[in-house]
Amino acid sequence: MKSFFDEKPAAACLLLFAFSFLFYLKTIGFDFLPSWDDGEYVLDNTRVHGLSLENLRLIFTTAYFSNYAPLHLLSYALDFSLWGLAPKGFHLTNILLHSANAALVYILARRLTKDGFASFIAAALFAFHPLNVENAAWVSERKTLLTALFSFASILSYVSFREQGRMGLYLLSLILFVLALLSKPLAVVLPLALVAYDIFLRKELKALRWPLPFFALAAAFAFMAFRAHADASAIESETLSKDVLLNIVYPTMLPVYWEYVKLIIWPSNLSGFYDVKLRFSFLEPAVLAAFFSWVAVFLAVLWKGTAQARFWFLWFWVWLLPVSNIIPLPVYYADRYAYMPAIGFFVLFGLLLSAASSRVGLKAAGTVSAAVVIAMGAAAFVRMDVWKNEVAFWEDTVKKSPGQDKAHLNLGYAYEMKGRFEEAEKEYLAALSIYQSQEAMSNLEMVRLKKGAAPQRP
Repeated sequence: MKSFFDEKPAAACLLLFAFSFLFYLKTIGFDFLPSWDDGEYVLDNTRVHGLSLENLRLIFTTAYFSNYAPLHLLSYALDFSLWGLAPKGFHLTNILLHSANAALVYILARRLTKDGFASFIAAALFAFHPLNVENAAWVSERKTLLTALFSFASILSYVSFREQGRMGLYLLSLILFVLALLSKPLAVVLPLALVAYDIFLRKELKALRWPLPFFALAAAFAFMAFRAHADASAIESETLSKDVLLNIVYPTMLPVYWEYVKLIIWPSNLSGFYDVKLRFSFLEPAVLAAFFSWVAVFLAVLWKGTAQARFWFLWFWVWLLPVSNIIPLPVYYADRYAYMPAIGFFVLFGLLLSAASSRVGLKAAGTVSAAVVIAMGAAAFVRMDVWKNEVAFWEDTVKKSPGQDKAHLNLGYAYEMKGRFEEAEKEYLAALSIYQSQEAMSNLEMVRLKKGAAPQRP
């Protein structure tokens, strides 16, 4: 049964873009979050304060903030040229990028599934899911929006090449892939998505030579990203030790992977900085349960699943790889990390409802999908307000994740900048009760000076 979304793809794209844009329009009035990367990337980063030749040289020839992502920084320089440091312009760009990505998710899913109804559901969930508020409403997450845009376009060009055989499309796909890599190293896993497409959707094992140049580019950029992190001491050598990886990081991550699934299905109690229960052995019951349940799911999907089920399930894992802590990250998991992986689950949900429509009718399936999208959108609309300024963001984060010293520290800073010294002192003390950092001690002394009290240590 053909739906409107099958027969009018251009109209469906326009609807997704327009509704996503209008939905996030209120974020234009939000502030920067100076203590949560916006200071480093925009406010205090002179290389993005204009499009001078020197700024462009620095953007494209040097790493910054432990990353080499020149297109990310270039986008801020363009915003600055138009808006100065007015946050509304930077938020407007984020809204436009996220809205364009929603339309591209529909185009890509429709191209791969041949199902307009399922693809529209997937794209609508992508546009309005609460997990994606962090990416759309936070200026510093521009890099993920950009790499998603170019990655979607690269995959679409590759699919067109494989269908039509035109080398121009293949070269275009490679160029777009490089642009994705120049936006954020996350894109290094894109070649794996191409391999999954050739194997599961085209069923052409002999054609695997075509992704090889993509892998070469991915390897080069992965090396550059690792060097940028190492040179900035963003990766500490002790975190790469066998004891840390096998006795803390990897056991902890097995249950965390299920946290992503839970947040995609039931996005409640979202936080900008999650408390994570550390696991110290693969033999802990929770770790064993997570491991064997994942093994069961993998066997079920890859053995009994359809080609579409296999591809979109693997899509989740392919795009989760860079943030799965194979190489330890500063945080174990975050909403922003799900921006690309969650698309796999959104498409699978759309395909499930599309299959059900043949039994219950398209109207009933549409009603269910609309109810889910509206519920997610309502939660996302409320979640947006958390990102309106530093005080709102860190108050919410401390409430959700009270065990994070950095959350208390940054909330104290936000209060201090607003002249709320009593509340700032309380948060600095809370941070110190968790971890005795020099920064928290110094901030506490400073806020006590501002109150007119003699400096003292807790």
